[in-house]
Amino acid sequence: MQNNKIIVVTGSYQGNGEKICKIFLEKSFKVYCLDFRYKKKIQVSKNLIQYKINLEKENEIINFCNYIKKKEKKIDCLVNNAGISIDKKKYRNKDYWEKTIKINLTAPYLLSENLISLLKNSNNASIINISSVASKIAMSENPAYNVSKAGLISLTESQAFDYSKLKIRSNAICPGYIKTSMTKKSYSNPKMKKKRLDRLNIRRYGSSSEIANLVFYLSGKEAEYINAQSIIIDGGLIKRGI
Repeated sequence: MQNNKIIVVTGSYQGNGEKICKIFLEKSFKVYCLDFRYKKKIQVSKNLIQYKINLEKENEIINFCNYIKKKEKKIDCLVNNAGISIDKKKYRNKDYWEKTIKINLTAPYLLSENLISLLKNSNNASIINISSVASKIAMSENPAYNVSKAGLISLTESQAFDYSKLKIRSNAICPGYIKTSMTKKSYSNPKMKKKRLDRLNIRRYGSSSEIANLVFYLSGKEAEYINAQSIIIDGGLIKRGI
């Protein structure tokens, strides 16, 4: 049975984003899946709307916001999941810095600001920003990623205070080693995998399903007293150091 809940998810093509979309579709949400790639095989529900977008470009973000405003009277949850972390060999490259900040930090800001008019019409509005443990303990040779994810925590806290009068909550999730395409290099290399697992109290990589389940919980009524929080899901990594 379809409910009337609506969610927007960025970075929906694979990994955490794909799992987030699927769990909300299973709960009969209407789901707007945003990505620069288009995935036909994810079209398993009439409640799914795929929207191709380049989050580096402000005009494309504004175009999407105008599009959904014509389609919907409200949205209940915005999940800013899209993020990049380019090869460390490029970390001193200015273009990489700018691209990372645009996608990981500026895009969540622009989407949130431009979708306030729809979020405030929900009776349980929530913004969920997918940050990283790199916001707490910086990774080596990846300053743009570290800064963007730390900035996303600050943005989350600012949103929580600024949007509270509109009854919009904002929280962040900080994943550690999650088995996705972004971490494939590490879990596919036995030596690198062992080195990472040795840093964990729970000796395995996390799964995208675990991230998706946490997102679903934070979006619901059961979590309506949770606001301005950065929830770490990392198997104990942050207490041991990256």
